[in-house]
Amino acid sequence: MMSTNLTYNKFRSAHKGTPQKEISQLWKKYKSGEYSFPKTEAPKAKEVKETPKPKVDAKESTEKKKPTKKAEKKAVKKAAKAAKKAAASIEDMCKEFDRIRERMDKMPFRYSKEALAAGKARMTELAKLTAPAGYKCSPTDSWKIWFGPTSLCLLINTTNMMGFRVTRGWWQKNYQTTVYVDRELLPNNDLIKAQVTKLARSGQYVPRTPIVGVECKLPRDVKDIQMRGGQAGDY
Repeated sequence: MMSTNLTYNKFRSAHKGTPQKEISQLWKKYKSGEYSFPKTEAPKAKEVKETPKPKVDAKESTEKKKPTKKAEKKAVKKAAKAAKKAAASIEDMCKEFDRIRERMDKMPFRYSKEALAAGKARMTELAKLTAPAGYKCSPTDSWKIWFGPTSLCLLINTTNMMGFRVTRGWWQKNYQTTVYVDRELLPNNDLIKAQVTKLARSGQYVPRTPIVGVECKLPRDVKDIQMRGGQAGDY
């Protein structure tokens, strides 16, 4: 049987001068393998050569995908730098928060209503930006505070294990007579610093004072104590 690889156009070109009707009939025979070219050799169908794809060594391909040790070190260093920058940014925002709070607490009469409102708005913004993720405070939470020989103090919500940097002045103004808190006076700040480092490593430390009534809900007066079910003077 003859090859039927020729296209119709090439078949027709090989039969120039032959009526179209006859060419159609011959084409049908050619496609069914029943037709042989008379005298001349049938034109050859053009062979399509496939370009071989370059072989890629499996080992070489895997090596290309794997990051080099140098790239890995660079990525780790970059991530550490970004984390350090973020931590520094939080530290700065916390300092600004306490700076505004201290100014408004000490000399509120020096500020207009608009300035005080703007200060409170900024404090709210900074508090949201530095708030610990997932932290929620309840009036029944347990607390403890460590007093060092300086104004530096560490206030810890022991129910949620969240620490806050506070000062003696802030504590005396807001919670001097509170109950349901363990107080401990330390001879130096070493233990406070060690605990701060431990909490900070696990993301459980905020280097600013907590928002009274929001991030710290210790009772502030007799009414608050009675609402919780205790008596004034209970420790």
